[in-house]
Amino acid sequence: MKKLIAALSFAIVSTFAWAEAPAFTQADTNADGIVSMEEAKTALPDMEEAKIVAADANNDGGLSEDEYTALTAA
Repeated sequence: MKKLIAALSFAIVSTFAWAEAPAFTQADTNADGIVSMEEAKTALPDMEEAKIVAADANNDGGLSEDEYTALTAA
């Protein structure tokens, strides 16, 4: 029984740890076609800011759909 409880506890914690990132359209709350740094921080609260900034490959201050997808797929 203890092993079952431990396994279920691990499964629940793992599910929360590996929750999927919101889709690009959900993260782009103002629907302008770019996920701003603020939108990205809100959509991905557990991700380090430096990783979000580094994902902005063209340094335009926001994430295109391709940049956002690459970031959330990693």
